[in-house]
Amino acid sequence: MDYHLKVRDSLKYIEEHLNKRIDLDDLAKKAYLSKYHYHRIFHKVSGESVTRYITRRRMEKAAEELARTNKPIIDIALEYQYASQESFSRAFLKIYGLTPGKYRRRNGGSSNPGINLSNRINKITNLAA
Repeated sequence: MDYHLKVRDSLKYIEEHLNKRIDLDDLAKKAYLSKYHYHRIFHKVSGESVTRYITRRRMEKAAEELARTNKPIIDIALEYQYASQESFSRAFLKIYGLTPGKYRRRNGGSSNPGINLSNRINKITNLAA
C-alpha cells in the first residue's frame, strides 16, 4: 500500500478545504484506513499530526490574508473555522507572537506565501524515499 500517495491526496484535500470543517474521520475514510492508522501514517510521513498541520496551514493562510487584504479580522477568523475573533487572536498570538492587528500593521502590503502546495507535497514525498 502506498501510504505516501494517501498522505499526498490528503494534503491536497486539506489545502482545498482549509476554510471548511475538516474531520479526521472523513480524512481516514477517504484514505480507506482506520482513524488511528491514518493518524499514525500521516504523522510518520509529514512529521506532524493532522490537527497540527491543519491548524498551521490555516494560520499561514490567515496571515497571508492579513498581510495582503483589508478584510476584517473577524471575517478571516470565521473563514478559517475559528468560532470567534477572540479565539483566533489567542491562537494567532501563540503562533506569531503578535495579535492579528499588529501583524497586519507590520506586514501590510507584503505577501508572505511560504511554501506552495506542490513544494510541500514534494518535500513530504521525498522524506519517505
